[in-house]
Amino acid sequence: MDRFLGALAPRLRMLRAVARTEHITQAAESLQMPQPTLSRSLARLQEELGPSLVERTGRGVRLTRAGRLLLPHVERALEDLTHGVSELTGGEQGRVALTFLPTLGVEVVPALLRGFRVEHPGVRFSLTQEPWAQSLRRLSAGGADLALTSPLPSVPGLAAAVLHTQALRLVLPEHHRLASGGAAEVPLAAVREEFILLKPGRGVRHLTDRLGERAGFTPRVAFEADDIATARGLVGAGLGVSVLPARPEGPLPGTVERAIADGQSERPIGVVWPVEGSGGGYEPPAVGLFRDYVRRVGPQVIPDLTG
Repeated sequence: MDRFLGALAPRLRMLRAVARTEHITQAAESLQMPQPTLSRSLARLQEELGPSLVERTGRGVRLTRAGRLLLPHVERALEDLTHGVSELTGGEQGRVALTFLPTLGVEVVPALLRGFRVEHPGVRFSLTQEPWAQSLRRLSAGGADLALTSPLPSVPGLAAAVLHTQALRLVLPEHHRLASGGAAEVPLAAVREEFILLKPGRGVRHLTDRLGERAGFTPRVAFEADDIATARGLVGAGLGVSVLPARPEGPLPGTVERAIADGQSERPIGVVWPVEGSGGGYEPPAVGLFRDYVRRVGPQVIPDLTG
């Protein structure tokens, strides 16, 4: 670590060493440099700053008032640099900026973070919870290292890995005329009622719109919800129908889920990250550790927790 600080802030290290030892020769020895080199560097620093930072006291030295005022800032700067270098060079002390869908924040993300932190307790996280379109914009702009999202993008600069695929289902009130029929698939064009959809920019809304386009069907929208749970609940209240991911534990009471006949009615959930060229080609070690963990553990964790 000292060699990195020596390259990034050599004079700050010198001033700190002199303050700690109050002796030029001892400070030079602690820095493993010739004493004349240290003396010249301190002299140049004082010339550039203006006020004297160090004064002699017999055989030793001490900081002047100006030096004492500057020292706390020097200590903080070196501490910040130490943390920064640790994040760059060591995965066990790094930081991961993660953005994720609101629907994944209740159980999936906590489960992944909990398991990862058992293996790597020193890694810190900066978390952002936001809809699909916003998370991809943040990732592309460099505001996040990884995104747990759905659907997965197919755009330059971003790579993705599927962790789990959910079936999309036509969700109906339990007494709806199409509620019976067992496993038979229902074409969207057979639905005459109004739809309760998610707001534009949500991943499920994007998938629903594409599904309708492929089927040549434009739904009449009664309400645009912020989240899947709200849309599902309003269907149960009889306010409309919807296209939503199948619940792992089965349909919400008061609703029925039917397979959709129009094809590709799936919701892939995965992890997305910038590829070389979109972020300078550099990936902090901690980010790689967490992405590899998510790709390894996510397929076992996600199926039982999403919905």
